[in-house]
Amino acid sequence: MRDIRCFLSIANKMAAVVAGIGLVQMLTIASSFSQSSNPRSLDELYKIRDRLVTELEQPPSPSPEPTLLSRLVPVAANPQEQLLQQLQAVEAQILVEQRAKDDLQQAVRLANRAVETQRQQNKSIESSQQTQFFWHQALNNLQEVPQNSFLASLTASKTQEYRENLTAATFQLQQAKSDLLGALARESGLSAQASIGVCNLSRECVNLRGDVPPASPASLIKLPIAVALMQKVEKEKISLNQEVFVNRGNFTEDASAKITSNRNYPLQLLLEEMIYRSSNIATNQLIDYLGSDYINQYLDNSGYEVTRVNFKLMGERIMPSNPGSGRNRLTANELTEMMVQIYNGETPGAKLLIETLNRQYDHALGFAALEGTKAQWLGEKTGQNSRVLGTTLAMSVDDEAYVITVIDSRSGELQMRQSISKIADYIVRNPNF
Repeated sequence: MRDIRCFLSIANKMAAVVAGIGLVQMLTIASSFSQSSNPRSLDELYKIRDRLVTELEQPPSPSPEPTLLSRLVPVAANPQEQLLQQLQAVEAQILVEQRAKDDLQQAVRLANRAVETQRQQNKSIESSQQTQFFWHQALNNLQEVPQNSFLASLTASKTQEYRENLTAATFQLQQAKSDLLGALARESGLSAQASIGVCNLSRECVNLRGDVPPASPASLIKLPIAVALMQKVEKEKISLNQEVFVNRGNFTEDASAKITSNRNYPLQLLLEEMIYRSSNIATNQLIDYLGSDYINQYLDNSGYEVTRVNFKLMGERIMPSNPGSGRNRLTANELTEMMVQIYNGETPGAKLLIETLNRQYDHALGFAALEGTKAQWLGEKTGQNSRVLGTTLAMSVDDEAYVITVIDSRSGELQMRQSISKIADYIVRNPNF
């Protein structure tokens, strides 16, 4: 009967000890015990615990009579206390190993589900998303395994394996989404040269030939110029009311009735007319004001590897003077990222740029495409010349913003609208796209 009472007393003490220490303390105690006792498995820990409990159940030896020497020399710790401390360390290590075992087993179960999903014949976006999700969750479980666990080395090898599988699953998912964009493009009548980029503001993106520069950026190149202008204005503390003289040499055919040559205009008016009325004259003067080198250096510093402004814009017949050298370049992916930065407020002057994009005069493409859908148009910049037609627009679906860029050299406004409408409808039905 005494043995049972003693064991219950020990158990109660250990329960209080384990409950009273935090996770960090538990891991520290367990690490110290593991280094000193060098057990190699959970079963060994159980055996050590049983041995310590048995020793603690034995009646304590009577304390020897104190001597002169014992009074002068510190007495070693009580054997019972030493055993209790060892038992505490064993219990802490057992908790670590049980947790590690559970996390590893759950990771393996999730990995098996990922493999099963990947083997399905239906390679849809939904199944690809499931595969990616399972690999991601499996990795999360592996990361929960404590570093001082017996399973740490096994976990490290599985982590490497699962990361490679997650990378492959992510690529397959992106490919499935790209294939869907290709199907929507074909259904809409876009050509095989069409490039499309789609992102939400969290930068979950998909593209179809999004890194291939179109034959010409047309007026889409005006957005990078606007972004570079706002960067200069903010960095150099320039007032947007500052007036700039528009040189006669920057005259060409123009859609704006407000901008002519040989006059002064505030920077803000030139910016606004360049974007929402797509003024070529305003654009050419802003290129002179900034300088192509300045614009391109800013774009390069901002991570845009392709987008460059090298040549002024012209109408059907009139070439501006000092037009520049080389071609203007951009890609759907970089233009989409630029819009994401604007609508995330990451670009200098983002508020003004958003307001200007929202006032664009041309509603023939993105604005018209979203009419009748459940997506709300937020703003847009279109571009068109004899070589290309394109647009980049922001829209909202259930309070989440998306950017869609579509550029094609061999289709018309109808095909462009149909493609945008189909993409928007798909996002409405599949918000995790």
